[in-house]
Amino acid sequence: MTTTPYLDRFTTNLNQVVSAQPTKYGAFGRDVELGRLIRILNQHKKNSAAVLGEAGVGKTALVEELVKRIINQDASLHGMLLDRQVISLELASLMETTAGGSFASNLHHIVDEVKANPKILLFIDEMHELIGTGAEGGSGMDAGNILKPAIGRGEIQVIGATTNNEFRQYIESDNAMERRFDKVLLDEFTPQQTVATLQRIVKSLPNEVEVPNQALDTIINFSDRYMTTHFFPEKAITLLDNALVEAKMNNHSVMEEDDIASIIHERYHVPMSVLTEKDDERLFQLYERMQTQVIGQNAALRKIVTSIRVRAAGLGDMTKPLSFLLAGTPGVGKTETAKAIATHYFGDERQLIRFDMSEFKFAKQSMARFAERAAEAVKFNPYSVLLLDEVEKADPMVLDLLLQILDDGRLTNERGQTINFKDLIVVMTTNIGHQLIIERAAKSDAYRHDPAHQTTFEKNFENALLGADLRQEFISRIGAIIIFEPLDVPDVKRIIDLKLSKLNAQAQRQGYYLIYRAQDVANLIPSFATGREYVDERVIEAHSLIDFLVDKAYRKSLGVRPLDDSILEFVEARMAEAILNERRTGQVNGHSFVFRAWGAPPDATHPKGNWQAVVTQVDLDTQKVGIS
Repeated sequence: MTTTPYLDRFTTNLNQVVSAQPTKYGAFGRDVELGRLIRILNQHKKNSAAVLGEAGVGKTALVEELVKRIINQDASLHGMLLDRQVISLELASLMETTAGGSFASNLHHIVDEVKANPKILLFIDEMHELIGTGAEGGSGMDAGNILKPAIGRGEIQVIGATTNNEFRQYIESDNAMERRFDKVLLDEFTPQQTVATLQRIVKSLPNEVEVPNQALDTIINFSDRYMTTHFFPEKAITLLDNALVEAKMNNHSVMEEDDIASIIHERYHVPMSVLTEKDDERLFQLYERMQTQVIGQNAALRKIVTSIRVRAAGLGDMTKPLSFLLAGTPGVGKTETAKAIATHYFGDERQLIRFDMSEFKFAKQSMARFAERAAEAVKFNPYSVLLLDEVEKADPMVLDLLLQILDDGRLTNERGQTINFKDLIVVMTTNIGHQLIIERAAKSDAYRHDPAHQTTFEKNFENALLGADLRQEFISRIGAIIIFEPLDVPDVKRIIDLKLSKLNAQAQRQGYYLIYRAQDVANLIPSFATGREYVDERVIEAHSLIDFLVDKAYRKSLGVRPLDDSILEFVEARMAEAILNERRTGQVNGHSFVFRAWGAPPDATHPKGNWQAVVTQVDLDTQKVGIS
């Protein structure tokens, strides 16, 4: 009897492994590919095989299925393979040196022992590692060069497995190695094939948790949509396994949709409301909810929401992301709209991936950096808003890459993984053509809605985009170009009120109150309703804080962007000083801050006006005066 000390030490006998647990191993639905593998192994020449396919499609499982057929003496093997032993070798294990040995000597001994045992089939997973592994001191004597002579002379038979990309990158770079292998190509399973595989697996499981067919459909749907860097059937099998554990931890006797959804929610950050298909309420209230966050842009919001609803209904091209170019002056709500989509459609403002495109304005370096950062972000957040601020500032090569994303709905990262972008909503912002928008806004309603003038504006605006080096091909791929109009003063007042309301809510959590609305101030100071206050026997002209902030902070060319600075200067800083002083001294001057403005606002004679924001700090029962 021939001894095999090196095979015993460095390899695993798959016949023994599969025999011990036959239900755990093997492939389903791969009869064509298995037949191809069997034919190659029965050939007299070029009878070593390379099994190629993406990670997770079942390359190793195909070899395990061959082993099962050998064990069961299956007639499909045509006699020549019936008594073979399939031995699995991991090249990394040969790095372990023996007495006086090395990687090369270990592998030479392996080859000698396989030669002496013609019934052995050598299986090498990750076969691309043959190229370069074990070479020392620039000798070039790597694993591939040690194996090639024996394979070429037919002294040993090898089944290798690797991905398509790695085979091209490594094995095909060595022509002699590539010629020694015949290929077996494994395509990714279809959803239908994967369902059949899951049903087979479920039948072999202990009956601890029942898995209904509806749950299997959900597993297929979720794994297909969200696990985009993995492949069928493995990703569905993994999700089934994880969901079974989740169901057991939740003490469910039947697997529920929430058991599956919670795995995707945890690992891919998809909101549970999205996963559990509660679309009706989100979609039918989306416009109204976004209006509470984005003020004065109703026409723009309606266009965006209509596109989202059409997409949610399964209409249009589902292979690419929804995309919008939001154009307008700064500070009119473009970025806020992206946040509102993330919050009210995707369920959480954190479902926003934001890039300042001015960071990517240097050719190839920028393209590679943008590709990698975008792919990495989207890989773990495939159901999000991708916000690209000031898109025109990116290098044209970056825009070409973005064109590919808009066109194909996917991007391949530097590791060869294909990342799904099709479930994103891509929101790009630009200030291009803002002067055209301001000029049009100054015209009458009749002028703006006249079809001929509208056509002229659209043509001029497109020329402005082209003049800023956005190519026609790129512009044409954008789903919708949406104009954000300059804000009117009533809209600016609503935005200020919204910001101050949020500040008040923040202050209330610490026991303080911000009083600024005209009616609330008048409840405390009755004369304020008539536009005056009496101070030290003087009559002072009094106005709403909101009116004061509009004057100080709003400019049509800048929108409401300066508002935050003005609120900081005239409101927050004064409140903060009082709060910190109270903490330092212990002296309480009142927990309610009553804000308004004193003096003369701007007019035709005095364009700058002569007024200032004032605050009175008092202690009040805020419920009695209607403070909100």
